[in-house]
Amino acid sequence: MVSATPEVGTRLADRYRLLECIEKSDGFSTWQATDEKLARSVGIHILPSDAELTPTVLEAAQLAATVDDPRFLRVLDAVHREPYAYVVHEWLPDAQPLSTVLAHGPLDPDVAQTMIRDAAEALAAAHEAGLAHLRLQADTVLVLPSGHVKILGLCVEAALHSTTAGDPARSDARGLGRVLYAALTARWPEGEAFGLAAAPFEHGAICTPRQVRAGVPDAMDAIVDRLLNPTPRAGSPLRSPGELKDTLHQLPRPRPPSGGPSADTTGTMSAVVTGILSPMPTPDGWKPSAATRGAQVAVIGMLVIGLVLLSWQLLRALAPESLGGQANTPEAAAPLVAIPIVAARDFDPPPGNGSENPKQARYAVDDRPRTAWRTVAYNTRAFGGLKPGVGLVLDLGDAQTVRQVKLRLPDEGATIEVRAAALTANAAPSTLSAFRVAASTTAAAREETIRFASAVRTRFVLIWITQLPPGPGPTYRGGISEVTVSG
Repeated sequence: MVSATPEVGTRLADRYRLLECIEKSDGFSTWQATDEKLARSVGIHILPSDAELTPTVLEAAQLAATVDDPRFLRVLDAVHREPYAYVVHEWLPDAQPLSTVLAHGPLDPDVAQTMIRDAAEALAAAHEAGLAHLRLQADTVLVLPSGHVKILGLCVEAALHSTTAGDPARSDARGLGRVLYAALTARWPEGEAFGLAAAPFEHGAICTPRQVRAGVPDAMDAIVDRLLNPTPRAGSPLRSPGELKDTLHQLPRPRPPSGGPSADTTGTMSAVVTGILSPMPTPDGWKPSAATRGAQVAVIGMLVIGLVLLSWQLLRALAPESLGGQANTPEAAAPLVAIPIVAARDFDPPPGNGSENPKQARYAVDDRPRTAWRTVAYNTRAFGGLKPGVGLVLDLGDAQTVRQVKLRLPDEGATIEVRAAALTANAAPSTLSAFRVAASTTAAAREETIRFASAVRTRFVLIWITQLPPGPGPTYRGGISEVTVSG
């Protein structure tokens, strides 16, 4: 098979010259290129022409090209020509991934509302046409300077990563919920990802946007809850982009977006003080006495001092690390530290046959989320009744205190247990009963943070899949793209 990574300067189809490789994977590479015929920048996904994914990706590109909505990054070309196949898409130099924008702080709530409204309307239209995205994340939602959005990779991103979903509408609704949570808080709701810190938890539940950041409107806080929580505190779950669109249309339209993070406190306070010191209108010919002027100055002085003290308290609350305040989130009290994983191997004990794609196990710990260890395909979620599950055993090198496991999964919907071997084990156990359940999750999202109720001391951690998500066609197939163990 030809490599999916050609060299810089390569010219494809006598018109596309490759300038910079943006991403590399075992199966494909993504590039910024120049369309020399039209003198414009484009993005290109490149695959070997004989790759297993190639027909699916080209078909996905053809479907995406039928959607005429300016909020999707347009597919411009899809070519199958030896030795490569490639999908060419629109390139917008002034559009930045949401993850990049949030590196400067959360968005103004009105900007976030405009952004998610755009995205929901676009996705609702795509679902009406029978299409889905399935990989809405902080790096596939692009933000324009106006605050409006462009969505990258309709159909194509899912095809490139072999992502499927039993309920595409629910999958995209959850994706919109994750994106909105990030926009409002600059935190990722399913663990640290995309350069964003993990959302804090309280009493075992994720903190709402209003708990993380002051000033988030009640309506937006409730919408996030209805998108991400199967049993929301108020209202019914929002299970599709169309339901989200209808809900947002019931809210007052936000003010025109400014396209950036919230204004800083210093600028706001300067405006307030300026307003106080501005001359007040007075009757013609009236002049205040010296005593009146003195009283005015005294009142203004007290107001300014009060505003300064209020600003200091607000800044201490919003920026505790830099101003000596005390953080009020659980993660600040007990910061997590990643534990190196020495080795990973497949785990398929009796009644399994002892092997589940062992050569792929390393892909789950290679710091490359685009690669993955995958199970073989089964005809039911419960492994066709052949065995209770399969998984990966992680060797931490020596005994460690483990409090959390973070997973990135190629598909959503799996049921997963995190198990730990006894502290006395010097070698990875060969039986399931030798691993005790420390935590579990059902209907796992593609990014899942599994926190232990209490810390566990162990050397060997088992990621054990007991229910598979839908796979290609009528089959079921699970996998792990990346795993991080923390203590």
